Amino acid sequence: MTYNTIMAIVASVQNLTKIYRKPGTNVEVPALRAINLEFIEGEYTAIMGASGSGKSTLMNIIGCLDQSTSGSYILGGVDISKLNDDDLSEIRSRRIGFIFQNFNLIQQLTVLENLEVPMFYMRMSPAERKRRALELAEKVGLAERADHRPMQLSGGQQQRVCIARAMVNDPLILLADEPTGALDSKTGQAILALFDELVASGRTIILVTHDPHVGSRAHRVIQLHDGHVVKDERNVKRAVPVEGEPLPTF
Repeated sequence: MTYNTIMAIVASVQNLTKIYRKPGTNVEVPALRAINLEFIEGEYTAIMGASGSGKSTLMNIIGCLDQSTSGSYILGGVDISKLNDDDLSEIRSRRIGFIFQNFNLIQQLTVLENLEVPMFYMRMSPAERKRRALELAEKVGLAERADHRPMQLSGGQQQRVCIARAMVNDPLILLADEPTGALDSKTGQAILALFDELVASGRTIILVTHDPHVGSRAHRVIQLHDGHVVKDERNVKRAVPVEGEPLPTF
């Protein structure tokens, strides 16, 4: 991957600051301190840091789940810092795909039904919802498991459902929060290989992790400490999967 000025910037934060106030007190706790970052289309970024470093706060703001105290956040040309809660919800459902550590699947629904849930809120027709859900299930290698419920799936299969669900809205950014944290090492590597395939197809992924082995898979590593960016490095050699690792059917 070659980085240059003509590549699209899908998101950027400028002088981003987030301050929390301890309940019942006037004590302010800064979580992010004047951060400046740009995220490029098709890039795979890992955000790392110890507990309390600010990585989860940054991801929540990028995912439109929270807003900064000051500074700006531009997503797809829209200044998120100026939006109300309803507008944030709309942007979140249209422009962001979320991949969670614990999957957050609805246990009573099948794979296809879990994939259809966000499409219902996007006002897709039943026929279109089913067609799209089947297409996504096939792309993550779960076509034969489409009528199974989460409890009938392995952890890796459940995470594949989560990944497929995150792509329902064809998002600008896929946000992954410790996506291998609940998986064994071998299954986790297969999920990371799937991420490699997604990035190779042009997806933009921002991943939060505490695991340096997971972070080393990314093109770019951003390290946070006490709300500051202390490292922001790119590794262009990681633009392809590691030799010998299994490639998923995607």
